[in-house]
Amino acid sequence: MKILILLTLSLLLYTNSFAFEKTDTTFNNDLNNDGKTELISIKVNEEEGTYVLSVNDSKFFHLAESTSDLRATVVRINYAKYLMVMNMAYYGFETVLYEYDKKIDSIGQFWSLDIPVVEESGIIKVNNWMGFWSADYEYHMIDKKLIPMYKTEYTIPENVKENDIKTSASLFLRPEKSESSKSNIEIKPNTQIFIIKADIQYKCKSPDEWEDGCNWYYIKSKDDRTGWIMLKDFQDKVEGIPWAG
Repeated sequence: MKILILLTLSLLLYTNSFAFEKTDTTFNNDLNNDGKTELISIKVNEEEGTYVLSVNDSKFFHLAESTSDLRATVVRINYAKYLMVMNMAYYGFETVLYEYDKKIDSIGQFWSLDIPVVEESGIIKVNNWMGFWSADYEYHMIDKKLIPMYKTEYTIPENVKENDIKTSASLFLRPEKSESSKSNIEIKPNTQIFIIKADIQYKCKSPDEWEDGCNWYYIKSKDDRTGWIMLKDFQDKVEGIPWAG
């Protein structure tokens, strides 16, 4: 079954790219469109969990989430070529984009549950796991930087809403998704709640906090109390959310 899945992924990558190679390999491509072919190689050290990407005499070391099922492909973005290297890890694909102009350098990295869709216009479409649901969003390459682009709000899937989710402690909701808004809407313990929608644009800035903990969720209780609350403020105060991972 695993062989069949990997073969399918390989065909998808080959169909949508200029080159496709496997782990620990060497191939040729004109990466910087100067009419000269570069020698590209990838060497994996599974014990250290790293790979070394070499283009001609330039090298780049990357500490990967996983070095199994490593894949490399050349993609076109805004008339330029980039080397896209990805590995299949626990939460999907860890992907790094590289550019080459006399030396190899990383543009940035991102995650996706599925193989990311790269458009020549510079839009990269991904689907990512949010702990108990998944969200589609995009990365836009602007001045050779990957900028995440989210929807203003996401509707939580119906299969999550169907779970019997109850509070184990009091929740204090805000009428607006702002920390300056008063958290004066109380939902008492042992109350059934429904997670209606989310705004995942907000990330925690403090290095000691979980980044996605500052995403906002709109919650409705069975007795019709509604409001916004950050994930970090209710995650440990509810039971029945179908967490995975």
